[in-house]
Formats: sequence, C-alpha cells, structure tokens
Amino acid sequence: MSKMTTNANFAATPDSHSKHYVAIDLGSNSFHMIVAREQGGCLQIVHRQKQQVRLGAGLSSDNLLNQAAIDNALDCLKEFKQSIENLADISVRIVATYALRKAKNSDDFIEQAKKVIPYPIDIISGQMEAELIYNGVAHTQPIRGKTLIVDIGGGSTEFVIGNKFFPQLADSLDMGCISYYQQFFKSGVISADMMKAAQQDAEEKLQAIADKYRKCSWKMALGTSGSIKVISQIMLALYGDEKISAKRLKRLVKQLILWGHSNNLPLHCIEEQRRPLIAGAVAILSACFKQLNIQHITFSQGGVREGVLYQLSDLRTDIDTRERTINNLVKLHHIDQRFSQSVQAQIHTFIEQLNNTAIALTPDEITLLMWSAQLHEIGISINAKKRHRHGAYIIEHSDMPGFSETEQRTIAAMVSHHRAKIKFKFKAENYSISNSRLKLLIQLLRLAILFTQGRVQTKPTPANIQFHDTSLAIATSEQQQLNKKLINEVQMQQDAGLSLTLYQMK
Repeated sequence: MSKMTTNANFAATPDSHSKHYVAIDLGSNSFHMIVAREQGGCLQIVHRQKQQVRLGAGLSSDNLLNQAAIDNALDCLKEFKQSIENLADISVRIVATYALRKAKNSDDFIEQAKKVIPYPIDIISGQMEAELIYNGVAHTQPIRGKTLIVDIGGGSTEFVIGNKFFPQLADSLDMGCISYYQQFFKSGVISADMMKAAQQDAEEKLQAIADKYRKCSWKMALGTSGSIKVISQIMLALYGDEKISAKRLKRLVKQLILWGHSNNLPLHCIEEQRRPLIAGAVAILSACFKQLNIQHITFSQGGVREGVLYQLSDLRTDIDTRERTINNLVKLHHIDQRFSQSVQAQIHTFIEQLNNTAIALTPDEITLLMWSAQLHEIGISINAKKRHRHGAYIIEHSDMPGFSETEQRTIAAMVSHHRAKIKFKFKAENYSISNSRLKLLIQLLRLAILFTQGRVQTKPTPANIQFHDTSLAIATSEQQQLNKKLINEVQMQQDAGLSLTLYQMK
C-alpha cells in the first residue's frame, strides 16, 4: 500500500467543538477523505487524506475482490477513522464506486469494514457518481453555460453535462485507468498496437452515449480525477502550461509510444505508482476527444468527495461560489469591510473615467480588481507593516472554492503589490490575465487606496484620471497632504517601470 497523503497537524489539534462534515470516497484507484467545518455559510476545508489503495486491481476476472485488496482497504479506513475519532459533532458519508459496484463479494467487504469504521458504506450507481462529481465541481468553480465534465477513474469514466448547480445528463462507462492498464499495458510496454487497441476499445464504448452528448452543444469541457490532473501536469512539463488540447494530446500519444515503456517516462511530475496507469488514461481521454468532439479540456479540482461534502452540508446554491468564498475570507480574517468598500467605490470612479479609452477594463478585469480590493488587508492581523506580503501568502495558499489557481495567483499578486515598493517578478503563464493588464490593475488598486483617505471618509475623493498615448495620468490634488502622497506614488511606479504621470487641472 502506497504512502498516505495527509495533513499531519489535523489529527493532533482538531477543533472538536465545531460542526464537521466528512466525505469519504472509496474509489477503484484511491481512497479519499475530506473534512470541513461550516463557517459563515461557507465550508472551510480543514483536512484532506488520500491513499492509493488500487482496490480495482484486486478484482479477479469473475469480479471477486481478493483478501489482500480488502486488507489494504481496511488499513486505509483505520487511518481515516483515527483522524476523525476526536470530533464530537460530525456528519459522515462514505460512498463506494466502480470496484465495489462490480465486486460480487461487496457485502463481505462491507461487513469487514463495519468493524473498522462505524459508518454505513453506500455503493452508488455510475449515474449517481456522475451527478456527485458535477455537484463537487459546481461548488468549487463557477459553471456558467452548458458544461461537459469528464472524470476518468480507476474502473469507470463518468460523463455529465449541466449548467450552474444543475446536472442535466449523466452517464458512466466501464473503462478506467486501472482496467485499461490490466487489459492493455500490464507489462509496462507502450506500443503503437496496444495504444490503438485501447483507443478503439474506448471509442466503441463511447458510441453508446456520443450522439446525445454531441447534440447538447456544451460550451466548456472540464476534467476531474487524478488521471486528468496528471495529464495536465505532463502538459505543464512539456509545454509550460496545463492546457490539454486535441493537438497536444495526439502528440502525447505519439510521445508515449516513442518512450516505449512506463519506466522510460522522463517526467518528474508523475508519482512512481501513477506511471503504469498513464497510457490507459491517455488512451481513454484521446477517445473522448475524438468521439465527443472535444477541442480542449481544463482540469478542475472538484470531484465525488466534494459533491458528497456539499450535499451533506446542504448549503444554499443561489449564492455564487466565489462570492461565498470571498465573504468567508473577509469574516475569517476580520477585514475592515467599510474601508474596503470605500476603496471599491474609489475604483468605480476610475473605471467610469477610463471606459472610453484604449485601456478600458473588461468585466473580468473589473471583477479581479474588486476581489483584490475586498481582500487587500487580509494580512494586517499578522503584521501591519508587511501586510501586503502576508496577505499574498494567505490568498495563494488558502483553499478558495470557485477560484482557479491562476485566479488565486493573480489576486495574490495584486495584494502583494498594493503598497510599499513595487518589485515585479511575473511569469505570464502564472496569471489569468496578461502581465501588462495585471500591472494596470495594480496601478489602479494602489491609486484607489491612496485616494481613500483614512477609515473615516465614506465618499470617494474627487479624482481625475486619464490615459494619454501609453501613460496613465492623474491630476494633482488641491489637498496638500494628498498631493505629497501622489508625487511619492508616481515616483515609486515610475521606478518600477510603470507609466504614470501627474498633470495640473486647468
């Protein structure tokens, strides 16, 4: 049994007085546990645990789980139980997927598991698994417009199409990274013939659902599960970003065949125990691209366990996930909301004045700027002088449902530069907008904070901002103290290579 990924501090110092929700996902490849507490109408993830058990590999040809696989699974459940046994107020749900759906002796497994962990195990259907996956994704990132979600598991692959928080079409097919490893790549050899056979097998299975999915006219495709996460990491290693496109996937198929064996993969991003499963996962995903006309797919953190978790907590679904996350961070870190609202009001005056210029902000840029204004003081409770650094660290390393990693890094970069000297160390692929636009947003955030004078003032300070040629220009103020700050700010921005000038109002 492979090494367990866990939060070591949780078991030692749990907050046993809060209401906790525990979701456990008994997958064919890995077992996952996620623990959260409800705070201010938002779930705060406090612990995650993962164990690669490979239960599906313990299924015989006549669908019986061998005792060695069962013992591995029970050892993992013992670890899970130890992590949560000190929590008093707790709701737990355990769901099992493909391996236990197929196992003829699943009742024997459940009877043995009862002696280890005192909670019922619910063996869910493939369709229910797909719906839970959708629920998990919808609560961890915003879904607007019809979206296709693909989840390649150890024994099955789930497909679901939905909009916002509502799944509309859900299916499960018996093809997974473990079953394809056993059927096509068990020797470790990755040959052209074996890859073609695996792809054709997946394409044949997909024919049963392909027409109805293509007719749904979905706008975006998301991929969940460890398999698609690893493929996105391979793309990052090979191309510098995590985008999975049809063209790149075809190249990866050819590259795997050239490498010839799972032991020959020269990629440090892949865990040792994952290497034998890569070829099968790539064969399935490439077949999905072909049969469903997918051009590109983006990895999403959500999944079955998150779906179970949010179902347990019964949180409202009429609130945007990201709005809920921001509000929770504001409350958790005791941010001065009145001051941040004043900064936002000041930003709105800038946006209106720049609307008809060459640097007018897009709706997405405005949203990023407002989020940063709401959170820019998040680090002040740690250290007021270095709050920008602490704030950036908190944002980049917080669990923020609804936000992509690039969005988090973008907000963190803006918070990091909202005050003091500016030291840019940007990499384009790390952010959700271009470097030039990120720098513009930082300029506007800094100016808005500067014009929001103190915590008593409630109305925006009159400010005239323009864009001339390639430079942002702001009018001098009649307020002497503010004018001194403006002159200093212009110098700091110019020292950092930013274009900002002062001009006299006529």
